[in-house]
Amino acid sequence: MEKETKQLSKAVINSYGLPSFGFQMFVNMEVFFFAAFLTDFAMIPVAIAGTVMMITSIFDILWVPTAGVILEKSNFKFGGKYRSWLLVGPPFAALFFILQFSKIGSVTVNAVIITIGFIVSHLIWNVFYAAHIAMNNSMTTIREERISMASNRGMFNALGAIVFAFTGIKIATSIGTSVGNPAMGFTLTVVITGALMILSNLILYSMTKPYANHGVSTKVVSKEDKMKIGEMLKQIVVNPPLIGLMMAELGRYLGRFVIFGLAFYYFKYVVENVLVVATFMTGLNVVCFFGAMITAPLAKKFGEKNTYILSLCIFIIGLMTVWLLPMNYVSFMVVMFIAYLGYGMPDALGVAMYSATVDYGEWKTGKNARGFIMSLISLPIKTAIFVRSIIITAVLVSANYIPDMEATPELIQGLKNGIALVPSIFIGLGLIIIVVLYKITPETQIKMQEEIAARK
Repeated sequence: MEKETKQLSKAVINSYGLPSFGFQMFVNMEVFFFAAFLTDFAMIPVAIAGTVMMITSIFDILWVPTAGVILEKSNFKFGGKYRSWLLVGPPFAALFFILQFSKIGSVTVNAVIITIGFIVSHLIWNVFYAAHIAMNNSMTTIREERISMASNRGMFNALGAIVFAFTGIKIATSIGTSVGNPAMGFTLTVVITGALMILSNLILYSMTKPYANHGVSTKVVSKEDKMKIGEMLKQIVVNPPLIGLMMAELGRYLGRFVIFGLAFYYFKYVVENVLVVATFMTGLNVVCFFGAMITAPLAKKFGEKNTYILSLCIFIIGLMTVWLLPMNYVSFMVVMFIAYLGYGMPDALGVAMYSATVDYGEWKTGKNARGFIMSLISLPIKTAIFVRSIIITAVLVSANYIPDMEATPELIQGLKNGIALVPSIFIGLGLIIIVVLYKITPETQIKMQEEIAARK
């Protein structure tokens, strides 16, 4: 039987997202600077750097379900099935991530070391990242607590991104200048952000000791009773709410990454003020923070699905306004900040909604695949990152873009299509799919939990 859960303390609920702050400080080194580090600091030729990025991107996607399988099949006794990974995983992930930002040996040797660092660090962090997410479902069955923790995670996510935007490049360049080695500046910055990531996970690990085995079976599970990989994959097929949520998240993340990827071009050629790109990016992260703040009360009152749908509608309306109306850089940023609430609010809902699909899967099949299902929260992100480059390339090619060209009407319209119309289409498709497939409501979730409890 599973250990009976008790109500979570406010301290745990309000600190649940702390590892996400450390993770954002950690992972944004890669998001913003990995390509630049390869070519401009490790001095790896573009062709080899492209090969490294292609290989690592493929592994990055493959590691998501792999991490879910590892998490589901592992069962550390000392700190709980999921909680233990907050202690075990971060130090090893940080160690190999340092190798990803290292300059060692010849070009070929360095490329191999960086690739190994990426592949190993990402496998490990996908596991402990999924474990942290799974704790939202394992520590409590109370819907309001899950929503509050998910919202808290969204705020810490945004806060980590904001702090990194202000400090990341400054720390790296300052250290590089002081030691007379620009590449070492990035390596040591990874050491600092890695230590912060480890500390943030350690704090939550310490705080959640009373809830270590919540929602986890205390009986010894035989080899025959352990969930097989095929059974885990079946959890996706028989779980329409999970499919709908992942597809909606894919559309939402594609919107975000395409906007980020085309922002430089849009500000340079359409609104002709490239100097405010940094302000724009920081503003979007601030919007995410406030979006996460208002999400919890809305979701508790109107339901997670309805709040999610409202958010995507706000996102689409804002993007279509940008596409249809002429704007200068000020009006563009104002409209985009309002529209981006539609991205930030679901960011604070995702964990709670994935938790509900875990309940649905157990209700449907009689088996709990919490670790595997919660690990899938990363799959839309990784897929969107991979697809983003294809979309951005297609947009630039269709507009006949040439670096430092004059802003032609064809280029301006192409960039407006790319930054507004294309994301709207993907987000709109995701909206339709989640409306059709995600049928979980607060009422049906309670009924499912009651039926699951009755079986035990």
